[in-house]
Parts: sequence; structure tokens; C-alpha cells
Amino acid sequence: MKRTITFIAILFCAIVAQAQDVFINADFVSSYIWRGMDNGNACVQPSLGVNWKGLTAYAWGSTEFRNKNNEIDLSLEYECKNLTLYANNYFTQTEEEPFKYFNYNSHSTGHTFEIGAGYMFSEKFPLSISWYTIFAGNDYRENEKRAWSSYCEVSYPFSVKDISMSIEAGFTPWEGMYSNKFNVVNVGLSATKELKITSNFSLPIFGKLIANPYEEQVYFVFGLSL
Repeated sequence: MKRTITFIAILFCAIVAQAQDVFINADFVSSYIWRGMDNGNACVQPSLGVNWKGLTAYAWGSTEFRNKNNEIDLSLEYECKNLTLYANNYFTQTEEEPFKYFNYNSHSTGHTFEIGAGYMFSEKFPLSISWYTIFAGNDYRENEKRAWSSYCEVSYPFSVKDISMSIEAGFTPWEGMYSNKFNVVNVGLSATKELKITSNFSLPIFGKLIANPYEEQVYFVFGLSL
């Protein structure tokens, strides 16, 4: 696992050195809901990354305002025409589980490592389907066997006047971190709008209605981007 982190760090530095574009932004959200799971209260979620010849490398974080719950992710994405490949390293720590970042023992670490792929059919019919699987890190079932937690999502973006919208649905195929068996865990409808503040400045705001049929929970998230 240490070799994986070292490889990602070296690759990230190499991309930075050749970067065609550097970006930094932040979202402020009323709650942190990810793939239908409740991951925290109101928080700030910054990101910093670079683009180079279809390859994107970035760091993403989430820090709650009230509690000491943090997440730091390192991600690589490679886009080739309509296909996108993903590699993600998730690290989470909470007040109840204050994991140390450089602890890579698979049964006691706060890290999980995931690979995935997504395909968009066409620009005229922008239906996308994505699949993600955790292959390393702290992802085990109660019987101590690796869970290979996986998530599949179908999404479709569209617009209503000046509002960008998207509908999505996601399921997990077997027992893992999302559910104890095959289940639909995420159904969502999102909307984003540019709120004009002055003639030269607009503030993107967004809302998302999310349902997790497996957990029988419904969430509404509001946020703004800088």
C-alpha cells in the first residue's frame, strides 16, 4: 500500500511539472451525502488539481464545521473520447476513529483504494454509466474476507432554461460498505444555477434531492461553489 501512495505522489508531481491547467475551488454544503450515504454535517470541501493531456490529478477534502470529521482524497482520472478511467485513494477520520494518515495496515487504516471506469454514450445522448470497486485498504466483511465493495451509477444531465440538472441512480451488486446485499442505494436529482451578484461576478449555487431506498432515508443538500 505504501508503494501505491508513493507511485501516486510521484505521478502527481510529474503531472504538476507538465501541467497545462491548474485549478482550485471549494464547495460549501449543508451536509455531505456521497453515493446515498450520510458522511457528515455542514462542511467545506476544497479541491486542488492539474490537467495534462487528458489526465487529471487532484486532491479533494471535506472538513466539518462542528466536528473533527475529515476526509482527504487523492485521485487520478484519464479521459479518452467517451471513456474515463478513475483511481482514488480515500482517507477518512472521525472523532470516534482518529486514524493516522501514514498507517497503511489494511485492517486498521483509514485508507481505501478504488478503481473505476465511466462511459458516456454521446454528446447528443449524454447518458453515462460508471462502475467503481475498492481493491485495497480497510474494506472487509464481518467474516474478515475482503468485501470488494462496488458501486454502479447511471446518470443523465439536462437543462431547464438556465438551470443545469442531472438525474442519477446507483446500486451496489453485493455485500460491502454500501449494503449487506444487492440494493439500490442512491437516487438523486440535482440542479445548479449561476446566481448573478454583480455584472462581473456570479455565484454558482446548487441543490440536490437524494433518496437511499436501502436505508429508507431522504436528504436535501444545498451548496455554493467558489
